[in-house]
Amino acid sequence: MKVAIHVTHEALFKIGGIGEVLNGLTTSPSYQSFFDKTLFYGPLFEPPAHPSTALGKDGIVLYESRHKYDTGSFGKLFSSICEKYGINLVYGKRKISHPFLPQRSTTVDVLLVDITYMPVDLVNFHKYLLWEKYGLTSDRYDHDWDYEQYLRVGIPYAELSQALYPQAKTFYHFAHEYMGIPSLLFLKISSLYSQERHKLIFYAHEVAPVRRIVERLPGHDLTFYPILEEALSQGKSLEDIFGSQMDWGRTALVKLAKHFDTIFAVGDLVAKEYKFLCPEVEEEKVKVVYNAIPVNHGLTEETFKAKEKILQCLSHKVCKRVDLLFTHVCRLVKSKGIWRDFILLTYLDSLLEKSRLKGVYILLATELPQGRPPEVIAKMFEEYGWPFVHRVGYPDLVGYEVEIYERLSKFNEKSRALKGIFINQFGISKRKCGKEFAEDIDTIDLRLASDAEFGMSIYEPFGIAHIETLPGGGFPVLSTSCGVYYFLKKLFPEEQTFFAVDFIGFARDLPSEFLLSLKNDQREVLEHTILAKIAKRVFELIPKTKEEKLSHYQRIEPVLRKLDWDSVVKGYFLKALP
Repeated sequence: MKVAIHVTHEALFKIGGIGEVLNGLTTSPSYQSFFDKTLFYGPLFEPPAHPSTALGKDGIVLYESRHKYDTGSFGKLFSSICEKYGINLVYGKRKISHPFLPQRSTTVDVLLVDITYMPVDLVNFHKYLLWEKYGLTSDRYDHDWDYEQYLRVGIPYAELSQALYPQAKTFYHFAHEYMGIPSLLFLKISSLYSQERHKLIFYAHEVAPVRRIVERLPGHDLTFYPILEEALSQGKSLEDIFGSQMDWGRTALVKLAKHFDTIFAVGDLVAKEYKFLCPEVEEEKVKVVYNAIPVNHGLTEETFKAKEKILQCLSHKVCKRVDLLFTHVCRLVKSKGIWRDFILLTYLDSLLEKSRLKGVYILLATELPQGRPPEVIAKMFEEYGWPFVHRVGYPDLVGYEVEIYERLSKFNEKSRALKGIFINQFGISKRKCGKEFAEDIDTIDLRLASDAEFGMSIYEPFGIAHIETLPGGGFPVLSTSCGVYYFLKKLFPEEQTFFAVDFIGFARDLPSEFLLSLKNDQREVLEHTILAKIAKRVFELIPKTKEEKLSHYQRIEPVLRKLDWDSVVKGYFLKALP
């Protein structure tokens, strides 16, 4: 029996990109054929009010230790481990649904651990073991509960996985990001570990210290990636250039992944970044394993109906006529480079006006992962017309949302043919966005309706959202700082099916001393220069009519299946397993 265990903070709910990856992997027929069992393992963030609700609406609880809830004989498996480590557990099943193909849906095991009351002496002893074996100085990060939490989650991991699957022939342990690394480190030093039976994989969805550096550098990707290339050619490491990053527990953990069997990098740049951080890692350990999207919908009448539904919403509040719909669906973080959208939109506005076309840009992003609740939405809509109008302060604009809305408002004041809308919500629907939205509208409609999806990120290990519009004939506009660019380049050698803005290439010939000394305003001048040069070409490539969209889709349709999760699982994921 082959068992896959994914150690992740998204074991229960899909919060972001990792949850999307887990959904894609586990609903792939090739993945299901290879693995006999799948377990999602992670922390229990909040004790359940009632045991039956602990795994949400798509879950079935089989065992919950706090309330002594047991639907079978699971107490015999778990009670001694709970007592030994001072933990509580929730164990059960969770249904993972494919967004378009119900027959691909699957059920996985879920095990959540409440480590709140784990004895401090026991924790300190296990910290000592990691120091003794790996030199990990956990006392440096005593102030960091995030670090502490995932370290504690790892302490009982070996015994719990063995108790659940005693007959397993081979375990594949996937540490998703730094959160999963302690679990695999503790497994490797336990008496239950053997190299033949246990395969350890670090799933690098990013390289944490690199994201931090890129976001903090005033020059962002323009500074970082040319310097990375130059430093690698000279045999220098990230810390040689940017100083020690060991003040952060995440860096310390990510470095230790070099002790695992394999490192899955979700993009070519992530592979380079890990080698830059850890030059001593064995070259053959680092494998590029791309992400993907579910592909089964194509350009049909449903696509054009989706656009009609979106435009119907806009006609009430924005404008009666829309020829082109630009979108950007993302998490609201600095790495998404959203300010670049407004620079490019300024040039596109002029081109639209000359062509006598009208356009709308929709930014769907929020700082609140849970979004805004329906009762709050109704009140904001009635009071001042949210989400088409905003006010600063919760339940509306918070944090980075304020700056983004200010940029959008300034753009709207000056633009003539193109207007922007900021929907600070997690997805769209009537329930999530108010009564101006149709009863049957959802986020998939926005992806199908999009004529061009923006994603000019400064740090983007892959970029699933960037290509979600392709199956509906949408046109991605991204940066060469995005991991998905390298995947698209392999699939579509002719770049007329997408456009990648080469910020890195523009900066490559500039002296490293200049790049490191760049100020924010200087970098924005460079970004304006770069985007001014390419705006006309982007405008020419974006399909502007139904006929042009059909023609664009016909060009990409033969290759689309290679973007599907099952294709990527067969072509990359399974081939990279140790």
